[in-house]
Order: sequence, then structure tokens, then C-alpha cells
Amino acid sequence: MKTKKTTFNRKGLINESPRVKQLREMRISYYTCLANALRETADDEQIVRLTARACRQAGLPEEPCVARTIASERICLDVDSIRKIFRAAYTEKGLKPRSALNQKERIARGIADFFSRRYELRYNTVKKIEEWRPRDGVYREWQQLTDRDLNRMTFEQMREGGDGWGIDLQIYLHSSMIPQYNPLTEFLNGCGRWYGHKDHIAELAKRVPTDYADWEPLFHCWFLAMVAQWLGIDSRFSNMLVPMLIGGQGTHKTTFCRMLLPPILHDYFIDDIKMDNAEQVERVLARMALVNIDEYNAKTEREQAKIKRILAEKDVQVRKMRSDQYIRSQRTASFIATTNSPTPLTDPTGSRRYICCPVNGIINTEPTINYRQLYAQAVYEIKHGTRYYPTREEELRMEQHNQQFQLIKKADLVLTDYFEPVERNKDDLMTFPEIEQSLRPRIGAGRMPTINELSSALAYHFQAGAVKGRRGWYMRPQKQ
Repeated sequence: MKTKKTTFNRKGLINESPRVKQLREMRISYYTCLANALRETADDEQIVRLTARACRQAGLPEEPCVARTIASERICLDVDSIRKIFRAAYTEKGLKPRSALNQKERIARGIADFFSRRYELRYNTVKKIEEWRPRDGVYREWQQLTDRDLNRMTFEQMREGGDGWGIDLQIYLHSSMIPQYNPLTEFLNGCGRWYGHKDHIAELAKRVPTDYADWEPLFHCWFLAMVAQWLGIDSRFSNMLVPMLIGGQGTHKTTFCRMLLPPILHDYFIDDIKMDNAEQVERVLARMALVNIDEYNAKTEREQAKIKRILAEKDVQVRKMRSDQYIRSQRTASFIATTNSPTPLTDPTGSRRYICCPVNGIINTEPTINYRQLYAQAVYEIKHGTRYYPTREEELRMEQHNQQFQLIKKADLVLTDYFEPVERNKDDLMTFPEIEQSLRPRIGAGRMPTINELSSALAYHFQAGAVKGRRGWYMRPQKQ
């Protein structure tokens, strides 16, 4: 988690976060120890020895004190000498003598002690990687642990006289001894309580200028479903809704999508997903918080069909890196889409999953979002039973609303021009060959839709059924 910035209270006094306050007090204590040592002697080695002894007695962590001593212009000793003096001063007493330990004990204790002093470690359960940062008393961003980092740590441990090799450090770093960290739940747990005097989710939805009356409640429902998916609350269903912003270029659609996540979670936002790579799709579903399908209309019908399928996935199987083993992971990704096309939908049967929102102007992206209260409201409402899935009535209204954004295909035009739906009765059931035979005299060969196009259009426009083993659709040719 990032350290909170220092702010001022109503009296004009500095209001520090606990982390900042702790670092400041540690820094003051260290320089007090150093100043006392400088008053007693002028010998560099003795100054470091007295400083190290005083720092240990004051209960200060070793590595930040070592880093400050190395950076001091007053001390002219080399890095190795400073580290050895501090190590000798901080060596714990009362433990089993080193000479009485066998080789495996020395290696294990040495590695655990090395990391407890020099580095902070954690396992990111969303990215499925180990992360690290130095324990030098200075706030730093967490970094992914790479092979280069591991090699450097191994060499530093050997310079201190450690017995461990690279393989020994890998065993420790890739074990369950490293604490787990989930950035999504960590952020949500740190948002605090919702004050309740403002509907932050509704205010966020109102930034989008639209005449779609259901946009605000449906966006609210989708936002709660996204947060519920991060929390892993519902083990049966996933977030199957997709808000789709439909508007011209320069209306800040993509910027708005990116703004939905706080800056600390921007590593878990992606602008596109390659549907032709199955493994990447599974990794994205398990390792991202929000996926923006930019330029949705550019996706082929096959890709849109895959998107429709993965919207229903709750858990995903992800292959472990450098391994042929697959592990089942919770899906964390929700979807949002943008498009410039006025008719981006090609599959009428999947239109109830999309919240098509026509953007009538420039989306307001300027005012700062209070992310803590925004997500605190979402967590509060979810825990108090607010519904985060659409009702059947809402789905029907979405389907009706989305008809205006449906791409009309040749098969739809042909069937609706030459046939009309009828009530279920045995006399008006037409099989597929009968439909083709009825169409051929009326339209030329060049206008004849393919079998797949006709099948899809028939399923959408007409009611299917069977009479005495004959399967077809209840329809009759229109009178010419």
C-alpha cells in the first residue's frame, strides 16, 4: 500500500500517517545515536561501533541504520566494514551457538535472518508473483522479483558471509513462508467506512452525458458486481454485465473507463484483450480488475461470441509460469466497452448483457474522484444486501433498448421481408429446406444468406418447435 501523504488538520498542524510518523521518529533516534558517538571519539570505526550499539539498544531496525551510516559524509569506512560492525552489534545472544549448528541449520537461519534485515517480501495473489522492496527506512514502491534481483540478493548474502546459494534463496522465496498480499481486497479494506451523506456511484455515472434513463441504476448495479467479484462474495455467478459507451471520438470514453480504478490499482487495468490467445484470456480474467474492450465494433463475430462465453465464467484455469500444471483461480476481471459505431451489436441473443449508453457530449473527467468513499460505499451496500445483478424486467428493458444498436444483417432483412411470425400451430411450421425453397424464386443467388446467417436470424425472429419429428419455425410467407 502507498504511504498516505502528509496533510494539515484544521488547526494548521501537520497530520501525518502512522507510517510517515514512524519513519520520522526512527530517523530522529538514529541521528541522536550518531551525534552521541561523534562527541565521544573521532575514530571512524569506533564511531560506527558506538552508533550500532546505541541503535540496537534503542530498538531501531538494523538495515535503515546501516543505510544512513553508509550515506553519511562523516564516516569514511567502506560498505562491508560498516555492515560487519552493525552485524556484530545486532547479533542476537542466547541462541544456539553457530558452531553447534549443522550446515542446513546455518543456511536456513542465515537466509531467514538476511531477508528479515535487508528486504520486505510478499506474494501477490492476483499477479501470482513475488514482490520486494529494501528495508532501508525510505518508502519505496514494491517491485516484481526478477532473476536479476534474486542473483543480486544471493551475492549480497554471500558477501555478508552467508552459506546460502541461489537455489537455497529460491526455495525460501518461492515458499508459502512469504506472506500473501491481495491488492484488491487490501485497497477495499483500507477505504474505511462510508459516511452515507453522498451517493458517489451515482455521481460517477452522471459524469456521462446521456439520455438513457436506465444508465444510472444499471451502472450502479454493474459497479457493485465488479467490487463483489473482487471480494469473491458470490461463488455461483460472475459479473456478466458490460457497460458500453457509444459515442464519437474525443468524448473521453476511454479516459472515463481508466478513471474507474484508483491510481494504486492501475496495474490491474488493461485496454484490450486478444481473444485468439486462450491462455492470455485466462490470465487476464484471473489477474486484472477491469478490462476495457476498446473499439468493440472492431471485434469479429467470433471474438464477440467468445466474449459472451467468458462473461459467464466464475473461475478460470491458469497455467503456472514455466510449468505444465494448471491451477484454478478466482476470476477478478470485469468488463467495460467503448465504440464509435452506432450499431456495434451483432448477436441479438447476447444483447441483454450490454448496457448500451449513447454518449451525447464530452464525459466529465476533470474533478477528482474520492476513491475511498466511492469504494467504501460499494462495500457497504454489498454487505447490507443491495442487489448487484439485474432483474428479469431490467434485462427485458435492456434488450428492447439495445435493438437500436443492433447491426441489421442481410439474413434479418430477407426473413422479415418475406416471412411473418405466427402462433404455434402444426400447419404453419416450416423446416429449413422449405424456407430455402421459398426464398430461392424471390431473391437472386447473390442475395441468399449463408446457412449460419439464416439459422441465427431464424432463432431471433421466429419461434422454434417440432411437429411429428419435423423441426422448424412457426412462420408463413407474406403475401406479395
